[in-house]
Amino acid sequence: MATKDERAAGVTLSRDFLRSFGQAVKLVSLYRLDHPVAASAMQQTLHALHALFDGTSWPEATFGLSAGRWLVNESLIDESAQAFELLSIVWRSHAIVSASFKPATRLYEFAALCELAATPPNRAYAVDAKDFLLERGVKNISVNLEEYVLKRRVRPPASALIESPLARLKAAARPRTAPSPAASVSATQGFGAFVKSLVEAAVQDPEERAKVYGEALALVQQALARHVSEETHRLLLEKQGAVNERVRADQVLQRVADGKVIVDQEGRVLMMDPAAEQLSGKALGEVAGKPILETLGGEDGVVSLAKDLVLPENRPVSGEVRTAGAEDLLEAMRRSLALVQDEQGRLVGTFVVPPHLIKLRETMRLQEQFIAGITHDLKAPLASICSALELIQEKLGGQLDGTEAEFLDIGLRNSRALRQMIDEILDFSKIQSGRMTIQASAISPAEVVEDAVRALRPWAASKRLTLEPAAVDALPQVKADRGRMVQVLTNLVSNAIKCTPEGGRVEVGAALDRRSSGTVVFRVSDTGCGIAPADQRRIFEKFSQLAAPGQRAEGVGLGLAIVKELVTRHGGEIWLESAPGKGSSFYFSIPTA
Repeated sequence: MATKDERAAGVTLSRDFLRSFGQAVKLVSLYRLDHPVAASAMQQTLHALHALFDGTSWPEATFGLSAGRWLVNESLIDESAQAFELLSIVWRSHAIVSASFKPATRLYEFAALCELAATPPNRAYAVDAKDFLLERGVKNISVNLEEYVLKRRVRPPASALIESPLARLKAAARPRTAPSPAASVSATQGFGAFVKSLVEAAVQDPEERAKVYGEALALVQQALARHVSEETHRLLLEKQGAVNERVRADQVLQRVADGKVIVDQEGRVLMMDPAAEQLSGKALGEVAGKPILETLGGEDGVVSLAKDLVLPENRPVSGEVRTAGAEDLLEAMRRSLALVQDEQGRLVGTFVVPPHLIKLRETMRLQEQFIAGITHDLKAPLASICSALELIQEKLGGQLDGTEAEFLDIGLRNSRALRQMIDEILDFSKIQSGRMTIQASAISPAEVVEDAVRALRPWAASKRLTLEPAAVDALPQVKADRGRMVQVLTNLVSNAIKCTPEGGRVEVGAALDRRSSGTVVFRVSDTGCGIAPADQRRIFEKFSQLAAPGQRAEGVGLGLAIVKELVTRHGGEIWLESAPGKGSSFYFSIPTA
């Protein structure tokens, strides 16, 4: 016998199952049985049923509807039938007293039950629920039907019909050659009086007459209940369909629109979100309470507003849309957007092409040519300047006084920084135009680490930092472009040197990836200032610049964006671990050759 706690748990889990069951029936009635949306809902409901059996020791779960209340294994579920309105309609439409489920219920069996439940009410009475499930091989779900349904479907012999009081009542109601007293009842009489007259004409015994009269009224009541159930079910499906269409259209429009403006029934602005304020160039305080067609529709904007802001109840909507704004702008917007509709003409998507796309692409091409040309023209003389400064520092560095040496160092450092900026802009331009090439081959991770460290060791020494490669074990070769890999490591090490104070340490290493086989992970760690969590989320974005405390940001903010792009093009990924004041570690993975 189930304990009190088990019954309570069973009731709670049963409530979850009924909710999921109702949702599944609703979706099956709206979509095909094999549609992914419907299939997912049925799968979730089956999980809820299995959760019910996992949480109890019940060998079977029987759900019934009695006097407007749902029961499970004779335990009351603390919600009325209205809480599961669609299931209540299904139960009444198919004359189901109860439905029993076993723990071994399979998905195809539950799908058959959902298909039965989704039968339109006007056809539900022509379907025998037991036969329906039996024909589909359902063994772990059974239904019990109301007795009158069985009587209706098993027609008794003609002699029995004639002998029954109800049959005599029906016979009395049929047209005859000579009208009976019942047939002469005035049409102005109420329906109850008409039925009473028929009963009195057909049955003479008072006790039997009362019984037949009660049966007749019960049949009328059942017919009315069925009709109400049919109409209620139909209205529910129509309502849900309308809601689904509205939600779908809203989601499509929100996908292609960033801002939102709320108006009242007269079209006056009530609220604008920040995106709409930025888009219109006007603050909410400027337009609040004013007609949207007058305030936002102008030379720089176009406003479209339905004429029927209040939907009429006694007539169809007019379908008229009012617009405000420059005509040429409205035409350009109209010619750049196409609506995607289904076979019934309902909105399901949009197709957008930016206006004047050819001009836009041509402008971008000219921009790329300009960037490539100007950076190339700057790079050659800048390389000569850097070489000259390096030669002066090498030959005459010891002969210069403190001020002269300082100015020489500043000039050399700024020249190198400018050269790095130009290189980053060139690389970024190549990435944007798709001209960035990767020539991958089998290379040694240890050699790549050594090349990057060797190139930057003098700079680290000038800042009194320790820059050494970590102990690199015998690693397999990786498939990568050697020059690009050195560029990635050099960029990461340069950032580490910038952010690490004197006396600190920068370490570069590589090891096999512990998370998955077939990749090598490179690492650049420092003992610098660290990176705040908020900055870590944007550090790989284009034009994002971070600087150590007390220092000015250098460069154009493209270094790490280029690093991420290069790693991604090699089939790897990049991430970091850092905390303010505790240094940073950048990692990136490259597949083995």
